[in-house]
Amino acid sequence: MFLIPKDYWKVKKTKKKGLGVFATKDIEAGTVIGDYLGKIIHPDKEDDYEKKHGFYSMYYHTKASIFPNPKSLGIHLINHSCAPNSWMYTYKGHTLYFSIRKIFKGEEITISYLLGPQDTDCAPCTDICKCGSFNCSQTMHMPKKKYEAWISHDEKVDKKTKREKVSLNTKLSPLPDYPKHIQDEKIFTLIGSSQKKPVNYLETKLPSLSEVRKRIRKTGRYAHFEKLNLTLYGVSDNVFLAKTS
Repeated sequence: MFLIPKDYWKVKKTKKKGLGVFATKDIEAGTVIGDYLGKIIHPDKEDDYEKKHGFYSMYYHTKASIFPNPKSLGIHLINHSCAPNSWMYTYKGHTLYFSIRKIFKGEEITISYLLGPQDTDCAPCTDICKCGSFNCSQTMHMPKKKYEAWISHDEKVDKKTKREKVSLNTKLSPLPDYPKHIQDEKIFTLIGSSQKKPVNYLETKLPSLSEVRKRIRKTGRYAHFEKLNLTLYGVSDNVFLAKTS
């Protein structure tokens, strides 16, 4: 279910990834884009549903997963990217998608699917990434260390709100209220838009990681430091993603 107004998004075909969701207006950082709603199924049924309909289920708890309505226009149509402009946030057990940086009009809305490390059950693996970003890992699976860090963070967030009880084979209902804005966290991979000109800065000393995050999050663009001959694409795993000119 989308939580941004209808005139802020549009579903259309992509070249390599099937349907995708595109912004029709600028979306500011921290905006809650939608709630991953659908049918409540037992986790043992996930593979059957996913193979039949071609969509991923969403974790709710160890005894329940959420599978989206394949015929509806929802955030399940948002494609994976290794350089996403959105991220996931657990709120009252629901998985919300929100913009981790400014998203520009015409830009595809993307997210990291945050799949666990590939195991023997995923062979041959079909979770191939086709995002085409400069840092593409060609897989939707996360490295073990990064995945464990994410799960640890998400469990702490999850405990801040109470999860409602659900019943199998029913629909997960929308929440009566949603957060208006979600703040930045260093666990999120934050990368500026490759489609926009970098913002030029004239500092002679590189700002802190947190300051660079603030700038990229707000502007949605790479940060270019002219006097340092350096362009910062973003921050991942608490490390700058950079290149020299």
